[in-house]
Amino acid sequence: TARIKAKLLLSFHMHPDIIAALSKINKERPNPIALQNAEKLLHYMEDINVKRMVKFEPTKTEGLYILWSVANWEFQMECLKNGRIVYKFRKGGHEEAHGSYSVDKFIPQLEKYLLIGMG
Repeated sequence: TARIKAKLLLSFHMHPDIIAALSKINKERPNPIALQNAEKLLHYMEDINVKRMVKFEPTKTEGLYILWSVANWEFQMECLKNGRIVYKFRKGGHEEAHGSYSVDKFIPQLEKYLLIGMG
């Protein structure tokens, strides 16, 4: 059943970066809700066209961890299977913000800190 689940997850149109990250693992895959939220975050990242480094890692709780580095900022985000995003924003190694929101409420928080970081 794990193979069928993996094929179903990969059958809907998924961002190429997520497909590449998932193809390198033999662990449990993130659940569809976590993947959908990761997709939204990736599309947002691409829309703002900021030079960045992104790392993906599935979690043991069927979520997907995303590390997004921009300049001297680190945006650590975990897309959870319940639809929430748990996050920690760090600047120069110091925590600037943390919390948990639905993806639609999280993106404005991310925007706010990106504007601070780019300003």
